[in-house]
Formats: sequence, C-alpha cells, structure tokens
Amino acid sequence: MTSPRLLTDAALLAQSRYDISRGSGPGGQKRNKTSNAVRLTHLPTGLTATATESRSLAENKMRALRRLRLKIATDLREPIDLAHFEPPDWFLTIRHGNRVEASYRHPLYAPLAGLVLDLLEAVAGNPAAVAINLGLSTTAVVKILEDDPHLWAAANAIRAGHAQKPLTHRR
Repeated sequence: MTSPRLLTDAALLAQSRYDISRGSGPGGQKRNKTSNAVRLTHLPTGLTATATESRSLAENKMRALRRLRLKIATDLREPIDLAHFEPPDWFLTIRHGNRVEASYRHPLYAPLAGLVLDLLEAVAGNPAAVAINLGLSTTAVVKILEDDPHLWAAANAIRAGHAQKPLTHRR
C-alpha cells in the first residue's frame, strides 16, 4: 500500500471527507454570506485539517490539503529498518549535495518531513544520525525541522520519548 504521504492530491482527496461551511470572523459581507471554510478529514487515519483564512474556496481547499499532508507527516510514523535503509528515489531528486531543495510549497515537502521524523524516531532522536542516513549535513536536517513549528514540536516529542534534551533554535 502506498504511504498516504506520497499520494497525489486527487488520491488524497479521494480518501478524505471534504466539508464546506461558512467562515467566521472578519472579512465582510462576502465571508459571512458564502461557504468557503474547508475541513478535510483523512478517513483512513482520522486526521483533519482546516483552512478558513481566504475568501476563496479553491484557495482554502489547497491550504487545507497542504496542512493535511503536513499533519500526516508529523503525526504518523512509518518504521524504518536502519540496517537496510537507503534514501528513496524521490528524496534523491530534491537532495543537492548535502542539502535539500524543497520549500513548504514543494509537493515533496510533507514526505520529506515525514521521512526525517521517521528516521529521527529510528535513531533515538539524534539529528546527526538522520543526516548521515540521508547524506545531508546536520544543519540541513535541523533547518528542515525548524521550517515549521509543527515539525519542530514533533521532533522534540520524539526526542522526549527517547529521553533526549529538546532541540533549540539556532537563531
């Protein structure tokens, strides 16, 4: 079975319940009279994501889908056998030297985040060991985690589960 992280947008939406409602808060007449708030629920996992900040239904749907992908990456661990681990082919397409080129809008950003967190779990919370397994610098791994507060929190939860001190921001 394909990991939910690697599903196309259409396939992920096919596995999800899509609810639309009226947004609340500021935004004027358009926001109060139209149903443009989106809530996606991934049925196999029960994970949900919402987006309400735009007046555009299409934009809120895209944001909710991006948030759902990141929630799947941060909340679901896929076990890794370190003895036989090789970086997946899709990862090699975004690795350039000892760093990764995939911003939060890149289609492989959520799978990248999930892979880093899976490896972090497998190596007892050691970012340097994650870097070695992926052929990256430790700084590149920490930067991936620092890019989003949800990733940072998930990484520190993994470290806490292995009795490691929390990661601290480099800034």
